[in-house]
Order: sequence, then structure tokens, then C-alpha cells
Amino acid sequence: MRLSNLKARVFAFVAPLFAVAILAGGVFAQSGTTGISGTVVDQAGAVVPGATVTISNPATGLTRTTTTNANGRFSFLSIPPATYRLEIESAGFKKVVSSSVQALVDSPLDLNFALEPGDVSAVVDVTTGSIESVVSTQDATIGNNFVPEQIVSLPTDLRRVNDLLSLQPGVTRDGYVAGGRSDQANITLDGVDINDQQTGGRSGSFDLTQDSALRATTESVEEFRITTTGTNASQGRSSGAQISLVTKSGTNNLRGAAFYFYRPTFGSANTFFNNLAGIERPSLARSVYGGAIGGPIKKDKLFFFYSYEGQYQKEEASVDQTVPLAHLGQGTIKFSGTGPSCVAGSCTVTAAELNSTIFPAVGVNPIALNVLASAASQFAANNTIFGDGVNIGGYRFNAPTTVKENTHITRFDYNINDSQQLFFRGNYQWDNTAGISAFPGTPATSSWSHPLGFVVGHNWTISSNKINNFRYGFTRQAFSTQGDSSAPAISFRFVYSPLLFARTLSRVTPTTNITDDFTWIKGNHTVQFGGNVRIVRNQRVSYANAYDSAVTNPSFYASSGAVLIDAFENAGYTIDGGDVASVQAASTAVIGRLSQYSGNFTFDIDGSVLSAGTPAERNFATEEYDLYVQDAWKAHRTLTITAGLRYALSRPVYEKNGFQVVPTERLGDVFERRKYWASRGMPNNELIEFELGGPVNDGPGFYSMDTNNWQPVSYTHLTLPTSSE
Repeated sequence: MRLSNLKARVFAFVAPLFAVAILAGGVFAQSGTTGISGTVVDQAGAVVPGATVTISNPATGLTRTTTTNANGRFSFLSIPPATYRLEIESAGFKKVVSSSVQALVDSPLDLNFALEPGDVSAVVDVTTGSIESVVSTQDATIGNNFVPEQIVSLPTDLRRVNDLLSLQPGVTRDGYVAGGRSDQANITLDGVDINDQQTGGRSGSFDLTQDSALRATTESVEEFRITTTGTNASQGRSSGAQISLVTKSGTNNLRGAAFYFYRPTFGSANTFFNNLAGIERPSLARSVYGGAIGGPIKKDKLFFFYSYEGQYQKEEASVDQTVPLAHLGQGTIKFSGTGPSCVAGSCTVTAAELNSTIFPAVGVNPIALNVLASAASQFAANNTIFGDGVNIGGYRFNAPTTVKENTHITRFDYNINDSQQLFFRGNYQWDNTAGISAFPGTPATSSWSHPLGFVVGHNWTISSNKINNFRYGFTRQAFSTQGDSSAPAISFRFVYSPLLFARTLSRVTPTTNITDDFTWIKGNHTVQFGGNVRIVRNQRVSYANAYDSAVTNPSFYASSGAVLIDAFENAGYTIDGGDVASVQAASTAVIGRLSQYSGNFTFDIDGSVLSAGTPAERNFATEEYDLYVQDAWKAHRTLTITAGLRYALSRPVYEKNGFQVVPTERLGDVFERRKYWASRGMPNNELIEFELGGPVNDGPGFYSMDTNNWQPVSYTHLTLPTSSE
């Protein structure tokens, strides 16, 4: 089936479902919100229906009121994480007040209150406390919440929130969570996706700087939670950790912060290998500075928050390279063994002898000798860690690098009325990193990154039992890694490479994320359903295949280089086994023949070869659609039964301009045939044929559409609820 026909059938199935979710429609994790629920009873344990329950946030003026239902239940769902004041009033009972109900992101509270008989004018103060357990009292999710006091007080490197992510059970320093891979983590900020859509979490560490598109700073994060296991249907995009971060917002009080940290080189120790090579310690001078301010634009109505953090780091990185020793630059090869030019087991073969006796057919290449002599003169070997110490040495130096980072984060919150709230959050970063060079005086690599993102969110309490959360987010990664060369790569394998030959790459990855979540409370049932759309693009310009490469490689001579040793033996020499590899590499270098040559080509869409130095420009794309429904049934004050279902559809990645080819048959089938003939000792060198693919070419995709991604969720949760009794 062609991709276009398959896509039409799938979208005919998914589009109506998604439309229902958007038009109808809260869950806590997907929207970066939380909830407060509870049961009101009297002293005898009988439920109290019709009691008035009010929550308020004095910092922002947010107030919501509801009444308990026939089962004495009340719920405030999809509310911003904050510390609330809760009041309960009912005729014939004393008023109950709890002034510090701490509702944390993705950790909804369920509280029990027992009313005392008496005059309603009498007030009973109760303490609910804060919930800091990694086990939720309302569902099966497990994970830690981090509040502002912890984020600010716990020591971190560079004041980065990501350093706190592994401070809980089940999380390793490399980002593996409860056995799940590091690239399976899902990161949201204020309810929208900020994942790196290309690399995911495969940076090898749990680092938000690398694994997410936007940087989280200490002063900008109000709180966050990492759900390690037991995710609900609303969270199930991936099998790894679900990380929800919430940006700080302004309040009725004008507040600010300023900071400056300086880390000097003074007091640092040199490395062992620098000392061994006689190189002074590398410098590391780092400044981290910035501040934040937030407050009211209009009291109880409109608030602002702004945070800036900068970093300037001047550092030196130790670089090790192989270089020819001085005598190799003169065309002289040394080794241990016996022969005409050997004395007491030490042999020295000059360029003249190489030309006349050992390699008379090819001789020594004077151009190669000039390059080797220049390298040996400029970069005299200073250590034996690299190289063989016979003809090739190691050169170690401190390469200067600088890091400049600037992070701007702002947020505006608007209380439209008691039932509707609107917010906007924007991020902008500007980073510049000067990388290392191959040798002192050679071009250095560098990188420039300027991601940005924003989200607009609307929370709507339609009625006391119906709540809707909508988020529209846009996150754009944009960076360029500057290489150190725009010419063919020519090097002497095992001996010397004049440059790193790193190639320039630029990538822009815009991601649009739309989510809508609807919550309907019906008796003891909390029904939640919603949808999540991600539109991902990956626009890249790469010079990786724009230039050829040529290498003097001993392994590419006959018999993997053994022919070079044969030439010495034919001239009457024997070479000790430990120096054979050194002689092969040195001989190849001074002969100067480019024994390995790789041609790299960039093709136009019609198959024609473009000129050397032309980059490959590609625009990859995909779309992802998620739908879910979930019901949490409060069968008893201590028993919750949850059942849910999530469906995900991810369109196969395609190239928007038609630069896409696919094999005409499954590569797995080709592999099976090759395995079959290999087991019988026979080669199978059949060619693999390709055809144009993708929607532009009306061809098949890189892989087939998977329409069977269903995630059922069902569990029974028995809890001892937080109580004022």
C-alpha cells in the first residue's frame, strides 16, 4: 500500500477522535498542573453533603469554590501548583481552615476533614502538611517532587536543575530510570514538550542542557517532579521518566534575586599527564551571574516574572596528538633488529637507503617529507603517551576554549476571572562555544546555539465538575557547529593529521505542540480525556559528505601492510616484532602514497552529482498524535480504582522535498539470505536496489506506519489518606 493511501485511511480514523478530544476538552502531568480533592465527614464518620469548600491563593488572588456532593466529596482539579488556603463551611458545624495546603505538580492531594458540631463562626485550624513521599496517595505513580527551597538550597554545578534529577531511587547518573533507556525520558515545561526531537536523551547523562531543547535554570523553576514508574494514561508517551517542570510566576508581592558566582583557576591541581609532559595546569575560570524579578502588574489580576542567567567560562582543554619525530621528518626510519645499518640491535635507515635499496620503485616523497619535517619542528614531541616512541611521538598542549551562555525566561499570568486563567511563557537562549583546535595556531571548532520557545496556556473551570486545560507551545532548536576545514581531509594514519577535519553542520528543529485535556467529575468518578499533537520538522545543512578524504594508510597496502616489511627483509633486515607496526606506519608516511581514498558525493534530487564543497540540505518531518481516556473511581475513601487507555500514532519520518530513497525489499530478508549462504561457506554479493520514497514521490516510507500503539492502564490503589482527624 502506498504511503499516501495508508495515510488517508489512518487519518480518516484518527481525525474524528482527535476532534472530539479538542472540542470536548485535566490531567496533571500533561498540563503541568495539580489538584486538591477530599472527603468531608462529621465526628461519627458520616459524609457531609452540601458543604461549601473554598481554596484561595493569597499570592495571586486565585479563588475557587465548590460544594461537596452526595458522597461528601469535593475536587479542585487542574489548578496551578501552589500553597493554598482551604476553608470548609456547613450549617451546624464549626468552620475548618487550613492555611498551608501545598499542592505540588503532578501530585494531586486527597484530604479528609472531620467537622465538629458548633457555631459556624467558630474556626478550627488544621494542618495538612506537605506531601514529600515518592509514593503518590492518589495513583500508582512513583517519583519525587522538588520545591523551590530544595532547588535553591541543594548544591548544583552551574546552578542547573538537571543536577537534581538523579537524586531519587531508581535513577542513575547516566539517566537510566527504573531500567529504562535514557532516550526514553519525556520532558515537559509548563505542560508542553521541550524534548530534543533528534537525539532524545542519548547524550549519555541526565542533562537537561543536552536532552531538552530549552535550558532550565535555578531561579526560573518553581518546582518539578520526575515520575519514575507507574505512569497514568495521560503520561504514557514514552517508557522512561516523565519530567514535569513549572516556571515561576509573579505574585502580589514584588520580589527579586541577584547572584554572582566566580570559580577561579587558583587552587586547581594539574593533571598527572600534564605534569608528565611538562605542561602547566589548564585554566578554568568560570563566572555565573544573573537575577530574577517578579510581581504584580495589576494586583490579583495580572503578574509578570523575568529571569536572566549568564555564564562565561574561560578554560583550557588538554589535547593529545601524534606527531612525527624529528628524524622521520628527514626521511629516516628507526627500529630494533638486525641488518646492514644496525649497530647493537639498533637500526637507522636513511632516506637515501630507502630510495636506493628498500623502495627503489617508489622512493621517498619530498612533499610528504616537507609536511612531516614542518610538523616535527613546530610540534616537537613532549610525551610518550601517544605514538610509539620509535618514529612517532605524542604532543600534548592546552587548547584555549571559551563558553558564553545567556538564558532569558519570562512569564505573564492573567486571572481573567474566577473560572479562567491565561498565561504566557517565553524562553530565549544565546550560546557561543569556542572549541579546541588540532594544534596551536590551527583553526578551532566552534558552536553557536540560539533556541527559543513559548507556550500559551488557558485553564477554564467550566463548572464545579468540568475543567478544561489547553496549551499551545512552540519550541525551536537552532544551532551551528563550525568545522575547522573546508578542504579534502589528507592525513598520515598513525603519524600525523594537520587538522581535525571537523565539518560544519547547521540544524533548525521547530516543534509545535498542542494539547487539550478535559476533566469531568461525576459522583465518585473522575473521567479525564484529551489529545496531544506534535508537529516536528528537522531542517539541516551538512558538509559531512562535501569533501573527499585521502590517507597514507599502511593497512591498505598488500597483505595489510606486510609487503612493506617484506621490502626491508629483502634488503637484509629483520625487524623485532614490537617495532613492526611502527615501521609500517613510518614507511607509509615517507613514501607519501595516498593508499586509502574515499570519495564523498552530494546528489541533487534528479540523481546528478553536485560539485565538491556543496552541502546536503534536507528537511525531515513527522507528526505525532496521542489520544487518551481515563477514569479514576473513588470506590472508598481508601480505595481508588483507575482504568485508562492511550492511543498513539507516529507518522514515519519523511523528507519534505523528495530527497528520500528506500530499499525495494526488506533489508531483513536480504540479511536472512546472506546468513543462509554464510552458514554454507558461500558468499552472497547480490546488490541492494533502491527506489524513490516518501509522500513527495508517492512512494513507500523509510518504515511502515504502526497503527497498533495502544497503552492500557489499570490498577487498584489502596491508600491511607492525609487526614485532619
